[in-house]
Amino acid sequence: MKYSLKIMVMLFMVVLTGATIGTAIGVNPIWVIGVLVTTAFAPRQLGIVAVSLMDLARPAGNNPGAGGGVKSEILLIPEDSINWNAFPDRSADGITITSIPLKTGKYMKRFYMTDDVIEPSQKKIKGGNVDSGGWEISLKGFHPGWGDAVMSWIALNGYSFKGCIIFRNCADGKKYLIGEPCNVVHIDDIQSKWGSSVEKERGHEIVFTSKQSKPLAVFTGAIVYDPTSASW
Repeated sequence: MKYSLKIMVMLFMVVLTGATIGTAIGVNPIWVIGVLVTTAFAPRQLGIVAVSLMDLARPAGNNPGAGGGVKSEILLIPEDSINWNAFPDRSADGITITSIPLKTGKYMKRFYMTDDVIEPSQKKIKGGNVDSGGWEISLKGFHPGWGDAVMSWIALNGYSFKGCIIFRNCADGKKYLIGEPCNVVHIDDIQSKWGSSVEKERGHEIVFTSKQSKPLAVFTGAIVYDPTSASW
């Protein structure tokens, strides 16, 4: 009832306004009223920023869709090492982040994973409606052996690690970032294996995952190593 009354009032105002404008400018008021009605009641989408759709060609080079080639050293950045208040927005391309501001005395931590088994992945998460959803980004890899160092790392960080991850394409050094403000990476799964013979794996398969509002970012800033850490 209230909605019907609102429409009737709106129609009355449109007719009155159209008649007034049409008379004032010497145009048939029916034409003016028609334009106003169309404008007032035409369906529209609110809160959506219009973005021009761009062409997307085949990437250059031979075999551009081949996998593999992720550098065996990934970089972990603990959540409490990042100055989130100074964390930059993405560039106009929607993917580029130019820096990760670290707190004083904090650094990116190196983490070795075996070549040819590091597997980043990304999928779109369907929300409850068209105005919700996001991206689930994961990185799965294998750290070899059951040494004290990795066992201690798992014991101390297996549940508690939260932050960001950088991984790199070994061929061109391009860097990719997982994690964003308020949606950080956590350890989703650890499976430790001790193969029954030498050709079978002995080590730890670790899966890092983030559910975030934007897809994987390209990181163009500097890598900040801990100067006290031994070089590999």
